[in-house]
Amino acid sequence: MDGLLDFIGEIYEASYNPGHWNRVMTLLCENVMDARSGAIFIEDHQGGTRSMIGYHGLPKAVVASYRFGIGKYDYTFQAQRDEPVGQARQIIDSRAVKDAHPYYFRLILKPNDIGFISGMNIFHDKEWLVGIGLHRSFSAEPFSDTDIAKLRLLYPHFKRAIRIHREFHRLRTRQQTLHSALSRFMLGLIILEPDGTVTYRNPVADALLAQHNGLALTGAGIKAYYADEDARLARLIAEQAKAAPKDITTRNTAIGLHHPDRDNALTVMLATLNEDQTPNGEPINGTVALYISDPDSPLNIPAETLRSLYEMTPSESSVAIALANGLSPGQIADNNGTSVDTVRSQLKAIYSKMGVNKQQDVIRTLLSGAMQVR
Repeated sequence: MDGLLDFIGEIYEASYNPGHWNRVMTLLCENVMDARSGAIFIEDHQGGTRSMIGYHGLPKAVVASYRFGIGKYDYTFQAQRDEPVGQARQIIDSRAVKDAHPYYFRLILKPNDIGFISGMNIFHDKEWLVGIGLHRSFSAEPFSDTDIAKLRLLYPHFKRAIRIHREFHRLRTRQQTLHSALSRFMLGLIILEPDGTVTYRNPVADALLAQHNGLALTGAGIKAYYADEDARLARLIAEQAKAAPKDITTRNTAIGLHHPDRDNALTVMLATLNEDQTPNGEPINGTVALYISDPDSPLNIPAETLRSLYEMTPSESSVAIALANGLSPGQIADNNGTSVDTVRSQLKAIYSKMGVNKQQDVIRTLLSGAMQVR
């Protein structure tokens, strides 16, 4: 029983550490169920995907084939689909299926030395199908009632852990999607916590701060070059952090940050991201977004953004950015070591992919920041 309790701890560790599921399956097979191989398989009906989040003793080709849907043609898979959730049992005894399903026996069970298969469904609803399958060789004993009882005992723990795993996966996916979208902003973007700690900055912000020293990153926060502007910036950030969600006049402010080496100020627009307030209507301190632009800076959009949004080739994205930065087709050709005809051909491809008709439309679209993540 102590060993089983230790194993339950391993199950919950995997709930927040996805890479641990393989160890869980190894321990389940070797220490708990005396199985030669096994896997946790998931069919996500909403996402239309199949995967094995943890497996032991299976060839990589088998794992890959399941992802491509080959498993639905497996007799074992079909048999287990119909099992009640949480009711573990031995599903396959090769001695019993040898005559009833001769092809399955000769092509699957015998070549892979699978004599017995036990399984248990963890979830089976409109959202997903999640199950565990375990295998023993022909030379092993069938799964006993005691073995099956242990698997059933583990059901509620697998159920909770896999549900937690699912929620963590959703959170990670949303965070990755958000960071991907923010990295494509035309403006520099810095997000601050109420205490001034920087929690996010996109690549454009890094490029602008490297070119204009009116604003700098210092430790976990930011600092303007001149003391009076730094004090004003700090005050504006504090006001934004406490701004009421519907207070438009307070929620949108701007400041110019200067540096002796630059003629023009770095423009910083501030907006509160706070959407909550107390029952009495008082705002709750929230995060603040800083949108940064430099009038003297060339367009700082990463070429990979254009390739992602408009499926441009590397050379086409380079031409589009050069065009937005004021270069003529002739100058672009000289810089790239190509002919003007080549640049014009690339421009035609750019027009088609961006859905515009002329150079001015390309420039207007890029400079306005009107590109949408698709």
